[in-house]
Amino acid sequence: MSSHENHFPAKFNLETEWRYVRVIQSDAPTRVAKAILANFVVFVGVVVLEWSVGALLVIYWVEAAVVTVRGAVQGLFAQRQPEDTAITSLPGQSWDEKRGGVSFGPFPPVYPRNIHVVLSGLFAMLIFWPIAGSIVVVAVESSSGGIPAGSLALAVFGVIASHVIGIGEYFWTTQYADWSVRSAMSGSYVLGVFVLGIGGLYALDAIGQTAPVGILIVATTVKLLVDLSRGALGFGLGSSLSPADWADESVERQVPDGDPIAVFETDRRSLLIRAPGLTPLILIAPPYAILPLFAGVIGLFVSTQAGVVTLSAATALVAGGRVIGVDVERGHLEYQVYPHQIVAYDTLLETPQWTVQRKTIEKIAINSSICDLIRPGAPTVIISTYGDDRRLYALACPRGLVNIMRDEDR
Repeated sequence: MSSHENHFPAKFNLETEWRYVRVIQSDAPTRVAKAILANFVVFVGVVVLEWSVGALLVIYWVEAAVVTVRGAVQGLFAQRQPEDTAITSLPGQSWDEKRGGVSFGPFPPVYPRNIHVVLSGLFAMLIFWPIAGSIVVVAVESSSGGIPAGSLALAVFGVIASHVIGIGEYFWTTQYADWSVRSAMSGSYVLGVFVLGIGGLYALDAIGQTAPVGILIVATTVKLLVDLSRGALGFGLGSSLSPADWADESVERQVPDGDPIAVFETDRRSLLIRAPGLTPLILIAPPYAILPLFAGVIGLFVSTQAGVVTLSAATALVAGGRVIGVDVERGHLEYQVYPHQIVAYDTLLETPQWTVQRKTIEKIAINSSICDLIRPGAPTVIISTYGDDRRLYALACPRGLVNIMRDEDR
């Protein structure tokens, strides 16, 4: 396992933007071929085989799931920083500001900051996809003449194959270097498939009982044109530069040359032991409160034992998530003290997370808490600068950091 540092251009320039245009132009034939592959069998099914609305809805329903999975895979590797956050309170939210990524084998780096957005997209899909599935089932049952299983299976294969090719192209042509997680996950495309594809066609079928073939031809033609216009089957091409790309100086460039005068590590073991402590509070707050409610329903309608097992599993899942979350967020941080700076460096991602000029520090102190009497590890150190506080959790030697900072500043 190797790590990857995150470098962004110091200033925007026309050469960077023109590179995006060249990427879009160079793979245009491939994008056209993928769009045709995904829509050809569907188009033939509607025009030649006279498919019903039910058959078309099955295709769109499957494609919504395939697009979401493809976006989730691509989103993990997107290098550009996302411009906004996703659904709050979901796992990975605390990683939004993490810099750098971790590579596994021959694959490009996975960026922890993208995981929150990816999970938000999957969470939304888990809510809407079963609802859309129930609509599809009703449409299929009401379709006259049944569903052509053979040609429908071929169409589904075409949809899946086109997106698999798209994922391969994403890595082969290094598109991940130019995209943010928002570009890699096409939420608007999936929403369009749900609302216009599934919802629109079902409403038409419900009103008129049988949708005219001409309407279905128009629907499939519009779908093909959308796939062509949006590039790789609904995914953005060459995302716009994020605010991080306009930064005058990256954190890496602010790190002084040479070795630090002192390095203070995080007590990772104590940090991870204390991580599950907030699990009971998390389980009573949304969105996690649905887990004990679900366990209660299981206990009420199935058996008390089943409810207890469900609640125990949910508690273990949330506690495990807390341990992983805290470990990635803080467990690998070390604080490097230089003559004029202090740098928070992540040894897992091998990337500096932030740096503070020592001349801007107004106060550095150990923040004692009543919880220090019962939780493992040392108290939190707070570094206060102009209008900002940096909290250093569970340091192995907090007093040593405070003393060396005060002694050096005298």
